[in-house]
Amino acid sequence: MTDLLFILFSVVAGTLIWKLRQQSEHAKALITEHCFKLDLQLLSVARSQFNFKLGDNFLQACFIFEFSSDNDNNYQGRLFLSGLRKPRFELPVYRSFEEPDTFH
Repeated sequence: MTDLLFILFSVVAGTLIWKLRQQSEHAKALITEHCFKLDLQLLSVARSQFNFKLGDNFLQACFIFEFSSDNDNNYQGRLFLSGLRKPRFELPVYRSFEEPDTFH
């Protein structure tokens, strides 16, 4: 009986680790794509917290990423994910870099 419980615990722990890793890789790809669209330089990505909820998207997480817009300052943004869906970005106000010969 203890062997069966150990196997069950191992399978649940392995599945959880696999899902956490899958979500981290997906978040990194989303953040990289978002920074590319906004012409930002991505510096680092880290998971800050996660929760378990019942349902299809049982793993909710928050990722913090650092980016730079002008190569002098760096800022922190956040990505909130529910499972592998519903990404929500929060970025602070940042200085944009413009060419000196551009007119507005």
